[in-house]
Amino acid sequence: MTGLDFDRPNRWTWLSYAYAALVVVGVSYLLLDIPIQVSDSYGNLVQASGGTLGSLVFEQFRTHGFLRPLLWANIRIVYDLSGGHYYAWFRGWHVAQVVVLTILFLRLVKPRTAAAAAAVAVGLAALIGIHTFAGTILEAFPVNAYMTILICCYLAADIALGRPHWWRDVAAAVLFTFAALSVESGLLIAVVLVAAYLAGARGVSRWGIAVVVLLVAGYLVLRFGVLGVGTPELTERSSGFGFAVLEPEDIERRFGQHPRVFHLYNVGTSVLSVLFSEPRAGVWGTTYNVLYREELSIPSVTNVAASVLGTVVLIWYGWRRRTDWFARRFTRDDQLVAIFVAVTLANAAISYTYTKDVILSPAGIFYAAALAVAVKALIETSSVTASHARVAILTIFLVVLSGAWAARAIGIHLALRATGAVVRNEWVYIDDGVRQGIEPDAAGLALKRQLQADAIFKHPLRPIVLGEWVKWFRD
Repeated sequence: MTGLDFDRPNRWTWLSYAYAALVVVGVSYLLLDIPIQVSDSYGNLVQASGGTLGSLVFEQFRTHGFLRPLLWANIRIVYDLSGGHYYAWFRGWHVAQVVVLTILFLRLVKPRTAAAAAAVAVGLAALIGIHTFAGTILEAFPVNAYMTILICCYLAADIALGRPHWWRDVAAAVLFTFAALSVESGLLIAVVLVAAYLAGARGVSRWGIAVVVLLVAGYLVLRFGVLGVGTPELTERSSGFGFAVLEPEDIERRFGQHPRVFHLYNVGTSVLSVLFSEPRAGVWGTTYNVLYREELSIPSVTNVAASVLGTVVLIWYGWRRRTDWFARRFTRDDQLVAIFVAVTLANAAISYTYTKDVILSPAGIFYAAALAVAVKALIETSSVTASHARVAILTIFLVVLSGAWAARAIGIHLALRATGAVVRNEWVYIDDGVRQGIEPDAAGLALKRQLQADAIFKHPLRPIVLGEWVKWFRD
């Protein structure tokens, strides 16, 4: 593709953006069908609405196990800006996050050719359909902090892969600080920046990288040395192991004397989960079905098949580029793949205490970007050098690959509609939830009544999707 200007959009770019707009509209329509949730969201709104913004943020520096002051600041700011229109603002904020994430995805993969535009369709299906992404749109809290980190991760990559400029150094430092003080996985911003630099990207200078590394050290000193926040305890929550979910007392009994075994299991299964969609949150569910059940779940098989095929393409891409990589000659596409590898390993490492799908969402979004890069290379290679027989085989392979990921994306759409029904049922029985732990004051009770009316009367349930065909896409 000599003479092609990769900094200027062309018809394939606009076609990709048009297709992405359709994807976003579909997800956003269903996302807006979910009311503000009872679980976490209502209780967090009650907590965030009390006192002042400053007192709310300051209180988070005294919370054991977590250091998330800017997450609570985010919730409080949206709460205040809403002026009482909570559904419109918090759901609108969530939709805006999906829009921004999709735009950043397109900025990273830069579709400038027909092959790249075709690969974008597969990449977007992986972005929406991968299991690590589900928790960022099916739950809110009421601002989904993990979705915020995903945007920061893509933004960090966009900054690092751009042309060198002093403002990128400043932006990298500010972005890391914001993300790290929002959720612990925000530390992965540093991994994105360092991985990009080691792969030859110079959007952020070595001095900018040095500042980010110092900020990482400062964060660790603040968290462990000054505040003594620490990390979640081994027995703080249930966690998957083998074919089952272990309760805290079971984890203590089995791994209390040897916690490193449990930690290594979490790290290893986290990497496998990103690459193969098995296990999920530490549980080998599909493997159990294969070994002990006569009937397999079609969605679970589709999920594993899509990830296996996608990972095969990524391995092929790495093998094809190995000579240049060993010689430290990296293209922009290579740099994206390098970021994916680094983030996956780091994301798994920080999941050592316990693992679940949404925690691995940063690795998941870079899997989607790397897959788009690899699929584009596969299409370009087959169209230039392959025989007719090989083209036919690769075409069948790509049809199966894209079909499997499309099926996973459809499953997310069905899950969004089902979540809307579940949330409304929770609001019907909200008083039981209040008695079980939430003790709001008069303002909290007024908030409860408003959110309940929003969920049940102002935004009533749309028709539930039924039919045998649903089982092809969702359990």
